[in-house]
Amino acid sequence: MKYMKMKRMLSALAIFCCMAMTACGGATTSTTAPTPTTPPAPHVTDESPASEEEKPPADENAPADSPDEVPEEDNSWEKIQEKGELVMGLSSSYPPSSFVDESGEIVGFEIDFAGEVCNRLGINLVKHEIVWEEKEDDLSLGEIDCIWSAMSMTPEREKSMCLSDPYMKVDIVFIVDPESGVKTIEDMAGKTVSVPDSSTSKDLLETEYPEIYITSMEDNSDVLRQLELGLVDAACMDSGVANYWNSSNGGIYNILLAKEANENYAIGFRKSDVALRNKIQETINEMVADGTFTEISMKWFGTDVYADLNGTAVDSGEEGEISDDETPDGENPDSEGAETSQDGAENGEITE
Repeated sequence: MKYMKMKRMLSALAIFCCMAMTACGGATTSTTAPTPTTPPAPHVTDESPASEEEKPPADENAPADSPDEVPEEDNSWEKIQEKGELVMGLSSSYPPSSFVDESGEIVGFEIDFAGEVCNRLGINLVKHEIVWEEKEDDLSLGEIDCIWSAMSMTPEREKSMCLSDPYMKVDIVFIVDPESGVKTIEDMAGKTVSVPDSSTSKDLLETEYPEIYITSMEDNSDVLRQLELGLVDAACMDSGVANYWNSSNGGIYNILLAKEANENYAIGFRKSDVALRNKIQETINEMVADGTFTEISMKWFGTDVYADLNGTAVDSGEEGEISDDETPDGENPDSEGAETSQDGAENGEITE
């Protein structure tokens, strides 16, 4: 009898221990792994930013944003002040913006433009010839401080560089050999056209003129040489270069509009160099306000290119030769004009 009572007591004790252990285990699970809850959906109002599908397409010709706020760690302008010079990356194949004159010196609108900016800032201008396809590599590696060479603004360049405000607008045009038989844009089908490599002109031909045979050359000088030698039917490039070159060659070539006034020129800086960009832009604005920019523009283009930002360089897309009022006098500027610009730089020296 005692044995049976003892057995029942042990059984009851075992059951009690099991229940206690189960209760403890349940408490632990409840504490460490609560049942997940779904957070409430965010409240969407009319002020919420549009999705990618809802955003309007970007205007590829819109001026670059003005990055007024300079990061605290940005000492890009201080570095330029310390070394006392601005290294200007340029291509010398863009007359009248930048080209080599008879004396072998790089001269042009961009040189006078940049030289006056540096003069006002009390620093020297150093002209550094670049390979156009490698311009952004040179900039990012610090071999140059900016790209100042008739560079068109594009969405891609706005993402990779800190751009100035636009200072000039041009068209993209065809320079047509009068012996080619081309009278209208429609006649360009099946023709061979030389174009600068890595240029917006080449991008245009590839996207909008698939019926044209493209011959890519390193720069504008090579492109125009192909045309002079009769190796192509036409050349394609910015109207500023085309008009100046045609006028300098007696206006014997015909100019056809390929794309109307959608090319804005800007200066390119490293994405991090906001302070330098803003200092240069501030000085340019002063030059525009006091008329100095207009004087430099009139010297090289015969017009105020800044005031023409809302106009066009070519009046229509039909066949037409360059008229006298669209271009300078047709003479290649000699080195005397460039020397005058350099002599005027009291605090800044222009070197190559």
